[in-house]
Amino acid sequence: MLKILDHRPDCPAPHVDPDDHSPAARAELGRVMREQLAAFAEGLAQGTRRLHRPAPAGVARGEGHFHLAPELFLQVSGWTRFGLPHGEVTVGPGEALLMPARLLHHEAVGVAADGEPFRNIVVYADGRVLTCHLAHEHAAGEPGILFLEARQHPQAGRAQAWLADAAAVGDEPHAAEEQQARALVMAVLAGVRRALDDVTSAPSAGEPPLIARLRVLIQNQLGDHELSVRRLAEQSGCSADHLSHRFRLTAGEHLVAYLNRQRMERAAHLLADTDLAVKEVAWACGFASASYFIRTFRAHHGETPVAWRGTHQRQVA
Repeated sequence: MLKILDHRPDCPAPHVDPDDHSPAARAELGRVMREQLAAFAEGLAQGTRRLHRPAPAGVARGEGHFHLAPELFLQVSGWTRFGLPHGEVTVGPGEALLMPARLLHHEAVGVAADGEPFRNIVVYADGRVLTCHLAHEHAAGEPGILFLEARQHPQAGRAQAWLADAAAVGDEPHAAEEQQARALVMAVLAGVRRALDDVTSAPSAGEPPLIARLRVLIQNQLGDHELSVRRLAEQSGCSADHLSHRFRLTAGEHLVAYLNRQRMERAAHLLADTDLAVKEVAWACGFASASYFIRTFRAHHGETPVAWRGTHQRQVA
């Protein structure tokens, strides 16, 4: 049974039993997530919620991960400390952070001074699928997915573009740029709520929660050369055989093949959109050696990374 205590506007953090996966529990978590999306939109409009916008930077080596599109973090309660190549940012209750695309970061989370547990909402759109999940502290200092919804919806493309625009505008405090960034984020939150409530949209191609969550886990660890089906299974609370079987039944392809394809798609994006050296692209895509990356890329795309970049690279700003 879902456990919720004192869920009032002045006590926004939902106290839940993470092991309760019943339909009633999921419905309640969905309601809580939507309420928080609305609360953050209203707070941004009124200027009562702070929006952190770390400066974009090139892909760097170090602890953590990055995404090819921006992420939006909404801190419901507790705190999140983001480690970045150029420093740290701590986000407290009621604050939001917009993570630029391709910015390496790692997260540490914790309980607030008043005892409220860590909870945040993460919004991500890759142009095709929009995901929104409620996170909790699944291990000491580490965030984990408590509840996730994904939608194939036109708002995914709009959300990705608006978040990219918001991350790109200047960072002068209380200036027109700040208002522009807030307005764009507010538009994203409205679009997310619309997509989640649109009964005609496809819920991530009808995927079960296990597989939708698995895709997020993969994207968060794609740059780790030690990522494996076994590790993903441990994080998903099942055996490797079961996870592989469920993924093949749902997605129509082997999980290992999907991992490799995601790495190749990331490599293509980085080769086309950045001036990273091939060995740096290999590292960013989870390959322990540049030579293995080159062989894999040639087998997938039919030419070496250097040759592929020569015909596909876009102008790098």
